[in-house]
Amino acid sequence: MKPKVLLLQGTISSYRIPVYNIIAQNMDLTVAYTVKNECKVKALFNVVKLDSKKIGGLFFIKDSFRKMCAQYDVVIFLADLHYFSFCLLPFISRNYKVIPWTIGVRASYTLRYDVTRKKNFIDRVYGLILKKSDAIIFYMKESIKFWNGSLDENKIFIAHNTVEVLKGKMVGNVKKESILFVGTLYKEKKIYELIEAFIEAKSNCIKPNFLKLEIIGKGEEFDNIKRLIKSFDLTESIILHGAIYDEKILATFFSKSIVCVSPDQAGLSVVKSMGYGVPYVTRANAITGGERFNIIDNYNGLFYNAKEELVDIIEDVYENPTKYISMGENAYDYYHDNCTPDLMAQGVIDAVEFTLN
Repeated sequence: MKPKVLLLQGTISSYRIPVYNIIAQNMDLTVAYTVKNECKVKALFNVVKLDSKKIGGLFFIKDSFRKMCAQYDVVIFLADLHYFSFCLLPFISRNYKVIPWTIGVRASYTLRYDVTRKKNFIDRVYGLILKKSDAIIFYMKESIKFWNGSLDENKIFIAHNTVEVLKGKMVGNVKKESILFVGTLYKEKKIYELIEAFIEAKSNCIKPNFLKLEIIGKGEEFDNIKRLIKSFDLTESIILHGAIYDEKILATFFSKSIVCVSPDQAGLSVVKSMGYGVPYVTRANAITGGERFNIIDNYNGLFYNAKEELVDIIEDVYENPTKYISMGENAYDYYHDNCTPDLMAQGVIDAVEFTLN
C-alpha cells in the first residue's frame, strides 16, 4: 500500500505541478494550501483548501487541521515561520512523521542567501524546527554548510530546486542572435543595469546587426522601461514583450538566445535557461534562493561584479557567440544530470521512505 502523504503549502505553484505529479505516482499524495491554487493541468494528487486566518504576517490554521494531519503517515510542510501552525507540528504529540521542505537558509531581497553569515535569534528558532523533525528536505546541498554540523546530516535530503522545460534544446533551426531577460521588472533585479550595459556595448560596436535584447516580463518598471527604450530610439534593438506564460512561446525565445542575463536575481530562471541550453549571466552575489549555485563560472554561465564587466560580456557575446553556445551545451547537460523534475521528486520520495523505515 502506498504511504499517505500530506504536503502543506501556502500556494500550489503552477511550476511545481510536474514534481507533485511524479511524487503522486509513488505515494498517495494530498496537497493542502492556504492562499492560492495555480494548478491548471491534470493533477494526479488530491487538493485541499485549508481554512486559515492571517493575523499580521502570520497564518493560523483552524484546530481541525491537526486532526487532518493525523490521517496521514507523513506530513511535509513549508518551513516558513509566517506559517505558524505548520512550524508547530514537529513539537506536538503525534503518530505521523513530519518533514520540513525548505530553502534551508532564510533569504529575501533584504537578507541575501549567505551560508557564511552568523546565525541570529530567528535562525536558531528555525533550527529547532529542523532538529525536531523526522527528516529535512533542502532545495540545495549548499544550505547544509550554514548549519555547521548542528543538524543530523543523515536525515537531510536534497530535492534540487527546478522547473520543467519542454523536450529538446531547440525549437526549429533558429539563429541565435539575442540576449534574453525573463522575470518581473523590479528595480531590485537591476534591470536598468542590463539595459544601460546593452546600450553602451551597442554604441561601442562599429559593425552592423548588433544583438537584440529581448525582455520578457511585467512589473512596476514596465512603463518606465518602455519610455527609456523609446527615448534612446532603440525599439528595434530592445524589445519589451510583457509577460509570457505559454511555455512553447518561451521556448522559442530561449532557442534564439545566446545568453540569459539577470543582473541581481538568480532564481528559477537559472535552471529554466539551462534546461533550454542557454548559459546564465548574473552578479556573483545576486539575490537567490540557492539557484545561483547551479552556475559554474565560465562553464555553464558567468558571474560578474560590476556593470563595466557586463558591458564587456555583452560585447564578447557579440564577437564570440560560439564560446557561449558551447557554454549552453554544458548548461543543457548540467540541467539533465542534476535538475530535472524527476530528480527533485526523488529527493522528496527518499525523505519520506527514510522516515517510514
